[in-house]
Amino acid sequence: MNSPRRRPRAKHLLGKMFSMTLYSNQRYTLVFWAFAVAVWPLRPIVADAPEGYQLSFSEEFDGDQLDLNRWAYRADAKHRSIQRAENIHVADGSLRLHLTPLEKRIQGKANAGAGIVTLERFHYGYYEVRARLGDGIDHDQDGQVDEGWHHAFWAMFAKPMANADPPGSILTTYPPERRTEIDCYENADGKGGYNRFTQHVIIWKPNGKEHGRRPKPPTDHVEPQRRAGKSFDATKWNTYAFEWTAQGVQFFVNGEPTVYGEYPVEEFEHDRLNVWLTAIAANWCDKDPELSRAEYDYFRYYAPSSDASN
Repeated sequence: MNSPRRRPRAKHLLGKMFSMTLYSNQRYTLVFWAFAVAVWPLRPIVADAPEGYQLSFSEEFDGDQLDLNRWAYRADAKHRSIQRAENIHVADGSLRLHLTPLEKRIQGKANAGAGIVTLERFHYGYYEVRARLGDGIDHDQDGQVDEGWHHAFWAMFAKPMANADPPGSILTTYPPERRTEIDCYENADGKGGYNRFTQHVIIWKPNGKEHGRRPKPPTDHVEPQRRAGKSFDATKWNTYAFEWTAQGVQFFVNGEPTVYGEYPVEEFEHDRLNVWLTAIAANWCDKDPELSRAEYDYFRYYAPSSDASN
């Protein structure tokens, strides 16, 4: 299947045109407002759905704060970082996960990551984000940028906790109920940097052990791109997606299929899944973390047309 074709959001177009009128004469200003009035009834502009699907959940990160009726904070302490709500920032139509070394350890961790998790759970369908990972700045002046962080767009059962701080936050990535984990990308600094990442399904047993991973071994995105004569830069805006059906998961980057993981429902239990957008300081990162961030333009879930409530 093909990834949805993208059309620019009207607010971005109008904002850009408005800024242009500040240095234009009155005639151009009148032309701008005539155009704005003409296109305003067309808002909001919604991305085309993939064939066989229809948009069921869309988060464009408009406004100036996270919608806590739809999202929970990831607030666990894992690997080398604690995840904090203070590191979440919504502005200018995007979500920013700020990644910071700490001056003083918190719960034994020297770094602060961030993450959000949908309150709603989803099943089969097409899942997509537009993201850029890392800020491309060498903050610690060591000749490398964005080292020390592990980014992920993934889906797995989550359990919000009423006694968490903030209330309803996610305090663990290992609830015993989990059976399905779909990692659209997992990447970290290391060999190849953020441009190398894994796309796979992890199948969990009731005892908390892994049944296996599909595909096995996981295949990163860089080598297929290199063979095709293409370049890839994770610090730029890219779209990442996966299509989950009863038989398996097809992964995509910028609308192009990458790898496929067989995952038949006849053989394995399939969960309903929360979606996670996260960044932590992982143990397998090569370097001590430096100041960085991840940015998400949107998350969209498209349900099969035959069952839009999926």
